[in-house]
Amino acid sequence: MRATLELIGEHGSDAVTHRAVAERAELPLSATTYWFASKDELLQETLLLVVREEVERLERLVLDLAPRELDVSEWARAVSAVLAADLESDPIRHVAFTELVLEGTRRPWLAEEVARWHAAQLRLAELGLRATGGPDPRADAPLLVATITGFMLGQLVTPVDDFEERIFRPALERLFTKLTEPGPVPA
Repeated sequence: MRATLELIGEHGSDAVTHRAVAERAELPLSATTYWFASKDELLQETLLLVVREEVERLERLVLDLAPRELDVSEWARAVSAVLAADLESDPIRHVAFTELVLEGTRRPWLAEEVARWHAAQLRLAELGLRATGGPDPRADAPLLVATITGFMLGQLVTPVDDFEERIFRPALERLFTKLTEPGPVPA
């Protein structure tokens, strides 16, 4: 499945064939056809793996930060540092994951898995906002998820030096600050 992920990240999901995956994984073709009956099955199992890993990674981050008494800037710094470092260390995985998410618009079974991943993102964002003292974490979670996703995609498409320090962290600090300011919660 790692070979499938690499192919998707480098060439898109159209590049995924049993033969291409076997070559990338340095396995005989019979190994991929034995375990995966179709390209759809390869894509599905790869997405399941990536979603599981992504959710676990985000859960570790949020659960590590939640019990600490961090101010908004410290939360933004911690979140931006981990996410930016992960993006920098393995951009192909992020490209592949994005490809699989988009593939979910064309394949109903994949859309269900993408929806589960998105729901997990929202739960974790809500937990993070609750820990920072946000007045309406549930309502604000989609804003946080969309912002982080947008910045990560932007960095994939047009990489910027010092992304975390110059762009990502300041933006998250500003957003966390705004979302945790006391005030009336809109109806």
